[in-house]
Amino acid sequence: MPHGISRAGSKGLLTGIAKSKPVRQKLVKLKEKKKFPGCLTDEQVETLVDACNRLRDKLIILMLNGTGMRKGELLGLMHEDIGDFEQHYVRVVQRDNHPNGVRAKGQERTIPVVPELLKIYNDYLIYEYPDTDSGYVFVNIWKGEKIGQPMNPYVLNTMFRRLSEKTGIHVYPHLFRHSYSTRLLKAGFAPERVKYLLGHASIQTTLDVYSHVINEANLWEVIKGEEE
Repeated sequence: MPHGISRAGSKGLLTGIAKSKPVRQKLVKLKEKKKFPGCLTDEQVETLVDACNRLRDKLIILMLNGTGMRKGELLGLMHEDIGDFEQHYVRVVQRDNHPNGVRAKGQERTIPVVPELLKIYNDYLIYEYPDTDSGYVFVNIWKGEKIGQPMNPYVLNTMFRRLSEKTGIHVYPHLFRHSYSTRLLKAGFAPERVKYLLGHASIQTTLDVYSHVINEANLWEVIKGEEE
């Protein structure tokens, strides 16, 4: 019998209930499951990358797909946050007063990445990054824009709208986040590890969104861990 549950004694179910005015107790509110928006397939990601004419835009897609970071975290990324070819990682760091108005919403974290992502980043710096002393990774490179200034969310959204029209794939930055986390969970990553990589403040957020992937055994392991 599970801990905390006892059988009714011989004194009856009403024994011990006070006859005074009952006290109101706060009930636990069960959250309604969030609707899962779906995932991108590997083939769709490849199609989106091939549809890009700029290394910067290819890097954006691969960075989102390979880290699961949020749009604000991506646009706030600085060169010092990216590891070298011996240390394959990207760090999400909380900073204030970004000139493009973005912010890192989630927890600070270090996300391991594949070496191929760093190669694309290196090519972008060599062949396409403008002559600027900006510390930001993703900057304006088009003529007519303020070249070298950090990209703002409007430019990023416009890029994905055009990609959707060009490829027929309905895509937006946050969809890569769902694809990334689902891929990890299906590969057997523990929910607690996925929580860290996503920057969720609470494991409950991870469970609410990705309960379609996490099996019952994992759910109980997580719940037990939260209670300890």
